[in-house]
Amino acid sequence: MTLHHPVLSSVSLAASIAFAAAAPAANAADTAAHATAAKSRICLVLPRAQLGQGSSGADVGEPVRQTLIAYLNGPTVELISLAARIPVQVDAEAQQSSCEYVLYTSVVQKKGGGGFGKLLAAAAPIASVAGMMVPGVGGMTGSYGAMMAGQAVASAASAAAAQSAQQEAMEAITGASEQNIKKGDQITLEYQLMKAGVVEPFATKSASAKAAEKGEDLLSPLIEQSAIEVMGAIRNLTAAE
Repeated sequence: MTLHHPVLSSVSLAASIAFAAAAPAANAADTAAHATAAKSRICLVLPRAQLGQGSSGADVGEPVRQTLIAYLNGPTVELISLAARIPVQVDAEAQQSSCEYVLYTSVVQKKGGGGFGKLLAAAAPIASVAGMMVPGVGGMTGSYGAMMAGQAVASAASAAAAQSAQQEAMEAITGASEQNIKKGDQITLEYQLMKAGVVEPFATKSASAKAAEKGEDLLSPLIEQSAIEVMGAIRNLTAAE
């Protein structure tokens, strides 16, 4: 029987090495899963922009949504743009997307002399950027290493496309302000933050700003402030639960 001891010892040693090698990978997977689970999933409805744009409202709203995404983005959230417009469809899409929170926003520009203007008319082209598809990565039938490399490239390309869309949205809003904001004009941004499946919003606010000079960008600061308040409302709700 003593002749078999070296064989058993070798098997035990190999098993120990395999277990030790697998442990860090398992821990890393658990950490990643925990980080993903800890993220708040916020779904953004296309903003209602009451700016006299008629059927081009989607084009007007997209720069606002992309700028909101840029300010909200971070390690504690997962952000999803919803395609649905009417409440019943928004609820259905939010459920399919496993949304925790649904964010509604609206923007109104009131001209200094009365009436409503076209602040974001110059921002309309951003819609084509927001809808841009990231090309797929081929060659995924190779080794695991090649597959992971391909996924990394796809992820980097997707992140770059999103960043580009958000940057262009901000630039579009700035450019539109320069062209359309006159001294005395007023911009109002309102948001409602809903818990998925709940009828009443748990956070809502309307904020306005008036232009002190021609071409002043009133909207970007309002969006930034709203993003800060939205994250604060989610933090407070989570702590209360």
